[in-house]
Amino acid sequence: MINDKKQELKQLLMAEATLVEKMVSMAIGGLYKMGSAFKDEVMTFEERVNKLEVEVDAKCVSLIALFQPEAKDLREIMMIYKINNDLERLGDQAVNIAESAAQLVGSPVLHAIPELFEMKDLTLKMLKDSLDAFSAEDVMSAKAVCDSDNLVDENNRNIYKHLVQLIKDNPQQVDLYLHILRIAKNLERIADLSTNIAENAVYLAAGRIIKHHAEDEIQD
Repeated sequence: MINDKKQELKQLLMAEATLVEKMVSMAIGGLYKMGSAFKDEVMTFEERVNKLEVEVDAKCVSLIALFQPEAKDLREIMMIYKINNDLERLGDQAVNIAESAAQLVGSPVLHAIPELFEMKDLTLKMLKDSLDAFSAEDVMSAKAVCDSDNLVDENNRNIYKHLVQLIKDNPQQVDLYLHILRIAKNLERIADLSTNIAENAVYLAAGRIIKHHAEDEIQD
């Protein structure tokens, strides 16, 4: 009985994850588009994600209260609970990106920051791979996501340094550069949250804590 309930819960979580992936993709894709309609779409998706987050939270609590699960059953429910929280926060990052992207649509300043597009591709891949790793309980794929976080951090540092120089050279465009900085910061946060999901995928699949480089074994 609890296995059926866990499967329903996991399917609900993955439905929420699919919406969040679409939100992030739309927000970033908005940089390439003319017009800002994508921002409204992202906002609409956020409402749906928020509702799903509340529903998943309630179901997690209900499962624990009804079945008093132990070992991997409890671990799986707790990881779903934690990832659910991360997904809601990912949705918030997507909204932030969409708001700034709407101010930059068609602006030539984007071409002055090629690192932003590399960072965007890395971040989207991390998000997708982390969710796939959780769904498949794939430890190796999850660890690869964690390793990618360093590349995103490096891009973020390079963008910051580049923007500091651009602001000095073109102070009249400081507002646009600050929107780019905001997008980069939110991409970096998405990478961090994707890493959280990947770490939780490892804990779910192997019972091993790798967060903060811990390697504690937890026995079922």
